[in-house]
Amino acid sequence: MTPLSHGLRRLATPAALLFGSLLLSQHIVRDSTMIAGLPDPVGPTGWPRLMLGAVGLCAVIWIAKELLALRRAVHQQKPIDEEYEGYANGRAMIGLGLVILYGIALPQLGFPVATLAFVALWCVIGGIRRPLTLALVTGIGCVVLLYIFVLLAQMPLNRGHGVFDDFTVALYRLLGIY
Repeated sequence: MTPLSHGLRRLATPAALLFGSLLLSQHIVRDSTMIAGLPDPVGPTGWPRLMLGAVGLCAVIWIAKELLALRRAVHQQKPIDEEYEGYANGRAMIGLGLVILYGIALPQLGFPVATLAFVALWCVIGGIRRPLTLALVTGIGCVVLLYIFVLLAQMPLNRGHGVFDDFTVALYRLLGIY
């Protein structure tokens, strides 16, 4: 397989993500006139559009990266895969598993506890080992997300069950969210 044909195949996934994000952003709700009547861009249609926009931006960056790698591979007459040496497939699979576990734990533990654990584990997987840095990143990150989603966007996030529900309510009151 030539570097060009292999490189073009590698563009399929980011191109599909870009196309999908553009297409889906136009179909958040069935009645597009309803979106025009909403004054708050952070509201119920704003967040999905923002996330789809972020996916589209990441896809554009991915496409640019693939095109640069393809250009270098063709110019140097070497396989395009050599441009990606050192990519940790194992670490990527652990990250994917962590995202799935986060989705499973969210209803049980509630957003604050599940997000705190997720961000902390994500940082450890990413190589952050210093306890103070880990505590600051996870703590500040979780609090910022709580203010953005619960207070600003007024999204009803999972509070968890039992003791986790009580903890979430107490935390929201401590932070002035409730």
